[in-house]
Amino acid sequence: MKTLYPISLLISLLMTTSVFARPLPVENFKYKKDITLPSKLSESRIVKVLLDEEFYKHSFYGDLRLTLNGEIVPYKIQNAEEISKYTEKLKPELLFTKKDEMEIYVLELPKLPEGMSYSKLTVTSSYDYETSITLKLGDNPDSFAETKNVFLYKYGSQSSGEIDLGNTKYRYVRLEVENGSNLKFPSVTRSKENKHLYFEKTHQIPNPLLEENAVLFTFPNEIQTSFQNIKLSFEEKNWERMITVRGKINKKEWDTVFQGTINHDEKDGNYAEIPISSPLSSEFTIQIEDGENQTLHLKEVITVQPLEEILFFIDNVTKDTIYSLYYGNPYQWPANFDPYTYPSSDELREKTPIEGKLTKEVENAEFGYNLIYPPISGYITTGLFYIGIGTLLVFIFSILRSKRLVAKETV
Repeated sequence: MKTLYPISLLISLLMTTSVFARPLPVENFKYKKDITLPSKLSESRIVKVLLDEEFYKHSFYGDLRLTLNGEIVPYKIQNAEEISKYTEKLKPELLFTKKDEMEIYVLELPKLPEGMSYSKLTVTSSYDYETSITLKLGDNPDSFAETKNVFLYKYGSQSSGEIDLGNTKYRYVRLEVENGSNLKFPSVTRSKENKHLYFEKTHQIPNPLLEENAVLFTFPNEIQTSFQNIKLSFEEKNWERMITVRGKINKKEWDTVFQGTINHDEKDGNYAEIPISSPLSSEFTIQIEDGENQTLHLKEVITVQPLEEILFFIDNVTKDTIYSLYYGNPYQWPANFDPYTYPSSDELREKTPIEGKLTKEVENAEFGYNLIYPPISGYITTGLFYIGIGTLLVFIFSILRSKRLVAKETV
């Protein structure tokens, strides 16, 4: 019976650990940034906050948490864009029309300048109608790459009036419509494309370390510029090489963040882009395996950090309302929120978000790992596991010893 007591105690401890599991406390995060909101808020309940370079230097990406006066707030994270409001309307050219069992229209749209796309096609008619349209888009009248169905109508002064082209670059449009619609297409709208936001850092090329059939470059990254992509430029225009990128994690251990074969052709431009598996803001190395080929001459290395923004709903804001961002915990699991608790794409299209701003980063005065969360919970679990194994071995040894004593007494 005495040997059963440690096992019962072990089971009790494990059950107690699961019972006391609760939402993540803010003291588990080393860094903090408050969010300031405009003094005058619009009717929109959606807030948008751009993440800055300070955040990327100390965040482990999955550890981002947002709080309202200490309580967790669900959020959505997405790539930040500079939203363009520039549009212009042009007249499309009607190349072909046919009115038989079906009405068929083929339009040619004007040429697109760089950085623009077609968004809407205006449709009118002298008569009331309702019709289903099969819309096809393509690079030329012989080949259409996209097809979708659209419903249009006109009931007196009420009219759908426009077809959403989905920001396409295709210049040829074919419409198949029910007979009797008698459609006209007075204009097409083209818009300037939204611009993705990012910051770049050009690194000085260090002296290479020549290895067997490979070259190794080490970049100190003294100012800890964070990045998620690397752009490489070589004097050679056409090449194919195995490339490995490693970064220092916690300033101690090296971790491979990319390894693969890159094929670059002159028509691809000046740079070959390498995606990084997780954001880095530390020293990193680039190893280029030449094999039996001539060594490539590295000319330029640029690290790229795409900017991101978080979006969330706000409640009634008072002077005591404080939204804060917590991060800086390498052991934290990624956030997983119900999609109905943060702004959807439809809501973002309908309402313009309020723009919040991050304050300067400060170290969290409450920082200190909690017993029931990583990493300490991991140490406790590991310790309990070995205690359990040890207790089980003692229990087995006691049984074997008892049987041995009984066997000797019966001899």
